[in-house]
Amino acid sequence: MPTFHQCEICDEEGRIVARDIRVALEESARGSAPAWYGTITVTHLTTLATGQTYRLVLDDGRSGLFRVRRNTFAGDVNRAVAIDGTEPLRAQT
Repeated sequence: MPTFHQCEICDEEGRIVARDIRVALEESARGSAPAWYGTITVTHLTTLATGQTYRLVLDDGRSGLFRVRRNTFAGDVNRAVAIDGTEPLRAQT
């Protein structure tokens, strides 16, 4: 069952790409490593490229790198962006 968070997205250099973004997050354990994936809802003006890596910073203080799996645009203002975590979500220090 997904959990919903507000988040911030940063590019690989740490620059903020988007703020106050809603993400539906699924977390599971695959073997011994925790895994996560989700769907981000963003406007068509947010530039998240398929195959690129970004950092997700959650409202609960955790963050982790993710890769954009699919970027769906259906002619509306909002897009659904499917993401896959590439490292465990960890509390920021």
